[in-house]
Amino acid sequence: MPTDSSNLRVVIVNNFSGPSIGRYGLRALPLVKGLLATGARVAVVAAAGSGFAHAAIETGAEVTSISMSRFRAPQIIGAIREAAEAIDANIISGTGYFTNRLVRQAAPEGAKVINTAARISDSMLESSVKGLVDIVVRDTSDAYVAISNQVADSLVAAGVDPDKITVIPNGIDADAFAAAAVEYYGDGAGKMPTRDLANRPMVFCAARNMDASKGIDVLVDAAVLILQRHPDTPTYRRPNFCIAGSGPEKPIIADFVHAESLTGRIRLIGYAPLIAPWYKACDITVMPSREEAAAVVALEAMALGKPVIASNLPSIAEVVVDGVTGILIDPDNPELLAKTIMDLLADPQRMEAMGDAGAARVREHFTEQQMIQSYITLFESLIDE
Repeated sequence: MPTDSSNLRVVIVNNFSGPSIGRYGLRALPLVKGLLATGARVAVVAAAGSGFAHAAIETGAEVTSISMSRFRAPQIIGAIREAAEAIDANIISGTGYFTNRLVRQAAPEGAKVINTAARISDSMLESSVKGLVDIVVRDTSDAYVAISNQVADSLVAAGVDPDKITVIPNGIDADAFAAAAVEYYGDGAGKMPTRDLANRPMVFCAARNMDASKGIDVLVDAAVLILQRHPDTPTYRRPNFCIAGSGPEKPIIADFVHAESLTGRIRLIGYAPLIAPWYKACDITVMPSREEAAAVVALEAMALGKPVIASNLPSIAEVVVDGVTGILIDPDNPELLAKTIMDLLADPQRMEAMGDAGAARVREHFTEQQMIQSYITLFESLIDE
């Protein structure tokens, strides 16, 4: 990473309003820290009271907190423009569809506008309204950052100039993430994978936004098949299943698990602010997604040396090497998923080898420093034009 980025003056806008930093914050916050560490001046416009706003303040960035309601778009645009003018910004970046629109309209003359495509649905412009808006303002963006090659392809399909697209995969500080995989106890410790698993293997799945695209119902159906068809033996115990996350599918899944009297075997832990201990406690991590723009869950599991069973989607295949760091299977197939889980659990040596290969791969190809450096290289190239 360069030691001096003092020529960069960057505004980053993130509208996530929850208590955590949000999925876009997983990229934006390390970028803020990395830019500051190399001498850049950074301003952040974030949702008032959000976890991302608080975390950005702690980095030393110049933070503007404002209500990010879509009904307050004119006020947000004004706040972004003020933040940009205050530091004489030469780079202004959105982190998702809504903020991409805002920065296009707020950027002062001379500032380069970066749009981040972090979801396939956003980049494919699934609604006619989004399509009409983007047709009008697309040319005002100087660059697009796609978080995977699949997202880049969908941007091109939506009409974006390929020369404007840079693919910057998610990066993770794997060693720091692994170091955080310790259990905490006592008041305020949050949800922890306490040893109430009866010495059974654990199959883990994390879905920060548990909607239909994550395929959690497929995993639950596979779990039911496993629990029905595979009795415990003196040498083998059926796994328990733990699923982290919240969203519109969670109450539906919870009702089903309760109705089937499986609450002791399929555990829905909801939002887990400390997620690393769950990866450490599990034996296999599963990503049963129907759609996926980036395999963040796979990166996190690999950081802890866990094998990954995942849907064979292009974005996931960019991270998980089939047969090496995990197993890729057809999505939406509970029978196949159940068989794959059981086969892998029955082969501890293969599980260990895949976990070791994944830990090495994430530390070689998907580091946080690589991600930050790619952004800095892009920013430098834009201001040099």
